[in-house]
Amino acid sequence: MPQKSDSATSSAGTPPPAGARAEDAPDEPDGTPQSRAAAEGAAAGGGAHFSPPHEPGRSSKRGFISRLIPDTPLFRFLGYVRPHLWLVAGGAVMGILKFTLPLIFPLAFKYVIDGLLVPQPKLDRFDAPIDRWCGALAGWLHLGAGPVPKLEALSAALLALCIVQAISTYYRSYWAGMAGHRLIFDLRYALFLHMQRLSHSFFDRTTSGGIVSRFISDIASAQNFVGSGMINTWMDATSLGVALFMLFKLDTRLAWICLIVVPFYVLVIRVLSPRIRNASRELQESVEVFSGELQERVAGVATVKSFAREAEEAHRFHQRTTELYDLTITNVRLGSMHQMFSEFIARAAPLIVLWAGAIFIMHHRMTVGTMVAFFGLLGSLYLPLQRYSELSIIVASALAAIERIFNLFDEAPEVADRPGAKDLRVRRGDVAIENLSFAYQPLGGGEPRTVLSDINLTVAPGTTAALVGRSGAGKTTLASLIPRFYEPSSGRILIDGIDVSAVTLKSLRDAIGIVPQDAVLFSASIRENVLYGRPGASDPEVWRALEQANIREFVDSLPGKLNTMIGEDGLRPSTGQRQRLALARAFLKNPPILILDEATSGLDSEVENLIHDAVRRLMKGRTSFLIAHRLASAVAADVIVVLDRGSVVEMGSHAELIERGGVYAQLFNEQTRKLLMFDEHTPRRPGSLAAAPPPDRNG
Repeated sequence: MPQKSDSATSSAGTPPPAGARAEDAPDEPDGTPQSRAAAEGAAAGGGAHFSPPHEPGRSSKRGFISRLIPDTPLFRFLGYVRPHLWLVAGGAVMGILKFTLPLIFPLAFKYVIDGLLVPQPKLDRFDAPIDRWCGALAGWLHLGAGPVPKLEALSAALLALCIVQAISTYYRSYWAGMAGHRLIFDLRYALFLHMQRLSHSFFDRTTSGGIVSRFISDIASAQNFVGSGMINTWMDATSLGVALFMLFKLDTRLAWICLIVVPFYVLVIRVLSPRIRNASRELQESVEVFSGELQERVAGVATVKSFAREAEEAHRFHQRTTELYDLTITNVRLGSMHQMFSEFIARAAPLIVLWAGAIFIMHHRMTVGTMVAFFGLLGSLYLPLQRYSELSIIVASALAAIERIFNLFDEAPEVADRPGAKDLRVRRGDVAIENLSFAYQPLGGGEPRTVLSDINLTVAPGTTAALVGRSGAGKTTLASLIPRFYEPSSGRILIDGIDVSAVTLKSLRDAIGIVPQDAVLFSASIRENVLYGRPGASDPEVWRALEQANIREFVDSLPGKLNTMIGEDGLRPSTGQRQRLALARAFLKNPPILILDEATSGLDSEVENLIHDAVRRLMKGRTSFLIAHRLASAVAADVIVVLDRGSVVEMGSHAELIERGGVYAQLFNEQTRKLLMFDEHTPRRPGSLAAAPPPDRNG
């Protein structure tokens, strides 16, 4: 999320005056219904809803009633449905109308046969009231008396019922769709807020593609639980109950015969549903792994091509796709087996009813009209039963997705605001690191691996500390502990004498500007990317930041200038341009403390000089930490901190460290050896690294 800086009133190139710090900036939207309505009401429309983004029912202080509710993923998911119960209830009522109104038609057909076409000596308890209503309606419509006017009145009434059923069908689908999509909105937003709170360690061990699959495929699967698992349940239950009531009223014996098949439905659900649920979970986990690997391969396509590994990657992709295909076919096979048994039962059961009903008619125990009505009601009996059976497939897949979603919710952030944390007010900008150690838990378990051990360092306000050392020495890890991306195992970090663990994360990170080694630019305009440092800054301030980052001339030459889009369909900046845009973002933020991960390798000398010039300008007057991979960048630092195997082994200026002849001097000599070798050029044999023979000076 973009974070607002406090330096709006300060010039972009110099640190702000004392007191103008992060806590003076307006907070981020708090995620309440009111703030979300203000932020997104225009996009959502007048009928939009906004429910709390936090997970319902997860407060540490749960009431008595809440404690009675099981703390399972399903009940936690239902907490997101609660704000939209009126839509769910409305959809269920409309669904009940949609499926119960047609139950009148078989009774009407029975009346037409037994009351109008083949009149019975005495009308039964169904035909008699229908006959009275049809006669009254015919008289009210001035149609006259007799069978034909009654038939016309009945037809008009049935047409009106068709219109009501059509309207109920519309609102059932519309309200159910609204409930499902509003649920997705709330769940995705809450999950996104939770994901942003997670510590860096979570993203270190989780692929980005896997996280995206939770937001897309898993939440979409969970949505089906609302429409199919909740609305259809009430709808089918009511329809089933009304149909059973009518069937027993028509003929008790035949009604019991209809229910013979119910145990078979239950058996199919009990046997196949657990297998379908497990298979769905395995498929969703496989999709997560597949998404993560595919995202890595797409991002690293240049590396694949540079090593000509297309054939190997195609083979790997084929293996992963085959595994995904096998799991998908397993799901399809189980679903097809479920459908086969369900449809066989639904098709075979009416045959038994038809046979028994025909026997009753032959023995004059049932009229033809009653048989027609009974057979017409069978669909309203077996269709809900079949839908309940098929519902087990949807619910099994949805429950597997819900469990995966709430597994992500259960990931607790390792770094969070402590109770009573206060906003940080940076006045001087001195940074002190005391007895700092850091270790991380390997993914496979085992003993924690120590990365930093007993680090002690003090950086005076406005000075630059260069962190140098071999790869893996702990430079980036040490810098990452200052903004609390990770929590140290022991020790502490102080800013102006205040422990960073005692202040809010937002105010701490608002006071620190970070320019990473790989500059990240979003698919947005240049203005939006630079404004990420301080949303709300004016265009002149943005241009000033671009000028200080030595990239204003380039942006000014673009046809769209600040409105130029960056991304696949727009501008694709070079590495040097990306670095300078990231520096412009830091200039605009204007933080009192700066962390720069130097990345100028692979750039031509002109661009490298432009970046170094911008970096020097940015660090001026700020407390800066420079992660120097090329020691030439560290030469001008006020203090050089040499790390080796997680410990500080040397500290001092460039001249002092060279004079000592220790680790820094060794690293510096290693990096400058090539330049010395270039100056003292040794002739080589053509096509060989061997030295050429000395020239014959006597010849």
